[in-house]
Amino acid sequence: MWTELFIALRYLKPRRNAVSVITLISIIGVMLGVAVLVVVLAVMTGFTDIMKEKLIQTQAHLHVSGKYYPIMDVDFVRKKLSEAGAVHSAPVIANVAMLQNRRNFSPKFVMGVNSQDVMSVMDIKTALLPGGRFDLAPGEAVLGVRLANQQGLQVGDRIILHSSAKLSEMIKLKPEGGVEIVADKKVLLPTELKVTGLVSFGKYDFDRDVIFVNIDDAAELFNMPWGGASAVFGWVKDPFKLDKELKNLAKLLPESTFRIESWQTRNAQLLGVLAVEKNMMFFLLIFIVLVAAFSITNTLITSVYQKTREIGVLKALGTTPAQVMKIFLLQGLAVGVVGSTLGVALGTLVVAVRMNILHTVSKITGQPLFPPEMYFFNELPAHIVPMDVVIIAVSAIVLCTAGAIVPALRAAKLDPAKALRYE
Repeated sequence: MWTELFIALRYLKPRRNAVSVITLISIIGVMLGVAVLVVVLAVMTGFTDIMKEKLIQTQAHLHVSGKYYPIMDVDFVRKKLSEAGAVHSAPVIANVAMLQNRRNFSPKFVMGVNSQDVMSVMDIKTALLPGGRFDLAPGEAVLGVRLANQQGLQVGDRIILHSSAKLSEMIKLKPEGGVEIVADKKVLLPTELKVTGLVSFGKYDFDRDVIFVNIDDAAELFNMPWGGASAVFGWVKDPFKLDKELKNLAKLLPESTFRIESWQTRNAQLLGVLAVEKNMMFFLLIFIVLVAAFSITNTLITSVYQKTREIGVLKALGTTPAQVMKIFLLQGLAVGVVGSTLGVALGTLVVAVRMNILHTVSKITGQPLFPPEMYFFNELPAHIVPMDVVIIAVSAIVLCTAGAIVPALRAAKLDPAKALRYE
């Protein structure tokens, strides 16, 4: 084994020919392929991790809602959540309302909550911008910072919210078509609120669409009975292990009345897409390493022809075909190991300085390469998973070694007499 390895490494050294240059190119090809895989998978993993983090930061771990009607016995549901293993729960009235800012109307997501409940489970101190407060007294609202910037709003301004529930009570459809105002029906006024704070959770769509209001204001806005809730949210110690809590809730709350969902279920499509994209990226980019493996095949075929006389001498001295084959397989293995090692190092370096690279390219091109409105985050996330690196490196080494099989077979089949005669 050591003799074959010594000869294999000896063949990779420069010796007044171009073989070493071709070998160097093969190593660079493997290095670049592995580096690209490391960077892309790290970014995809970072996207998934930060997306989960933001989802957990801005959503409850468990959602209990009424299947057909709002939840009126909130205390009963909160008690069952506690029995199922939730460490905290909160009633919420959440729905879409039309935000009126002067003559502009836009649909926004309104969350009616008790401020103390939200502050117990969300990092409001960090998210709240200076100069604002999150008391959510009646008649007050807290907006996402991007929503406020889009609408030109700031702390102290007043907003008007319209709900479809109120509008539907004032108009009705005519049998012959069209609409009319309901006769003898009082006019239901929209809800006017004062902006008392702005929050930024670093998740673009949430900061752009959310409006926090007092739960009683939300009940009035959406024509819901006071004391009720559209859902009761629950939080657990480990949001990534919810099987036990979900099973307990299914036993404690009748399925015919309540709908029980986890944050993973509510975002299953998004999380599934991220997982599929990561796997597809690996599948597609592994072809870069496959191309490098073909380059290694070409290099070793050239080496076999240039080393024909030496192979003949080795066989004449008693080297078996299996040993000759092993020499060239070890050459492919060596190129794979060196290329993979350098590729992992290069990929790790690129991930570490990714934001510097991004800002430099952005300055040169004059275009934002990572707009937050498209990706929902303020920076390019990346997370290198050791197991991903191992899979990449092993795959590259296997492909490079496999690329040496054809020239190794060619060398093993050489007839030493013919090799020495013609050389």
